[in-house]
Amino acid sequence: MRVDDAIAVVTGAASGMGLATAKTLTDAGATVYGIDLRREALDQEFTSLPRASGFAVDVSDSTAINEVFAQVEADHGKLDILVNAAGVSTPGEKQQAWVDGINDRMVSAAKTGETFHPEFLGGITDEDFDRVVATNLNGTFYTIRAARELLKRAGGGSIINFASVAGLIGLPMPAYYPASKAAIVGMTKAVAAELAPFDIRVNALAPAGVNTAMFNASGDDHVQALLALQPLKRVAETDELGHTVLFLASDASKHFTGQTLSPSGGALMV
Repeated sequence: MRVDDAIAVVTGAASGMGLATAKTLTDAGATVYGIDLRREALDQEFTSLPRASGFAVDVSDSTAINEVFAQVEADHGKLDILVNAAGVSTPGEKQQAWVDGINDRMVSAAKTGETFHPEFLGGITDEDFDRVVATNLNGTFYTIRAARELLKRAGGGSIINFASVAGLIGLPMPAYYPASKAAIVGMTKAVAAELAPFDIRVNALAPAGVNTAMFNASGDDHVQALLALQPLKRVAETDELGHTVLFLASDASKHFTGQTLSPSGGALMV
């Protein structure tokens, strides 16, 4: 599959699934504008990518997002592909440590047969919830809104939003993450219906475990517990997700819109 001469914007592009997507798209012939909050990591990774430019921007800042798309407009006057891979699982390191502690107790209880009911709701502040939603959901909305006219000028295109299997099945975890990811699925459908007359396709990916630093942060025991939920007993590699994105970005998928594909090892079967 090729996307030669396509212009693409990828968020969360400095690591994980976003970086794998940026690499896959450039390998397939696209020019990529990468967005990530971490300037040093972005600069380091994008130095070796052909036809790639990096922008150190917080996706939850709509003004900064608009400026990136203004640059794309100035450079090319159009956009063909938008990939929203930026996301956080918790608001910060302190909250991640709290979640990891509960997950550790949950895994230990499962091993020993102890009864343990994880409780997250009481420990989530307004600020925690807002921060995750601002990045995962608002950031996705801001880029779609900024991209729509450039996609129309291209005569059509493809938007791929990263959701999560956590937004489609019930898992004990802080509610801000599955809430934001489930909302992305709903927004994907609404935007797909609105933009279909312009031949702009909008789809979502809802992966389960992917071999990224964010997924592995909670430790191997928790990873293994999550793998127990899926028939394929391994995590996905980031390049596998990159190639799924390439499929959705290319003409090979031009009759797909409003869909949520779940590369989840069978954790979700529909």
